[in-house]
Amino acid sequence: MSRQNVSEIKEDAKKAASHARDRAEDTASDVAGTAQKAYEELQLQVEILKEELAALTGSVAQAGRAQVRDAADSVRKTGRKAARAAGDGYDYATDQFDEALSAADDFTRDRPAMALGLAAGAGFLLALAMLRR
Repeated sequence: MSRQNVSEIKEDAKKAASHARDRAEDTASDVAGTAQKAYEELQLQVEILKEELAALTGSVAQAGRAQVRDAADSVRKTGRKAARAAGDGYDYATDQFDEALSAADDFTRDRPAMALGLAAGAGFLLALAMLRR
């Protein structure tokens, strides 16, 4: 191989590594954003549940048995809603993570040479980092 071909291959590998890193960062950012949204939704549901429980506590002191049963039913429904919302948030975050992994897997299948080049580049950088210790 000529030096020009080797330098072109190196440059292509650098570009591929940079592109893959950018895609990985974007994917990680998407997953982090999704996880943050799920967390915020869970926090909101917990706050709503706290508010409803506080309201329930005040009314229980003044209510008769029938009112207590109705309030308990309301709390159960709210709890089920909160549990469903939490489950939906978790499912959404899991789906987003699975999609990100699938995209990375598809990238590797669609461009095995580029993936191999990225792996080799990463190995080279890791070896350099370990040698400097």
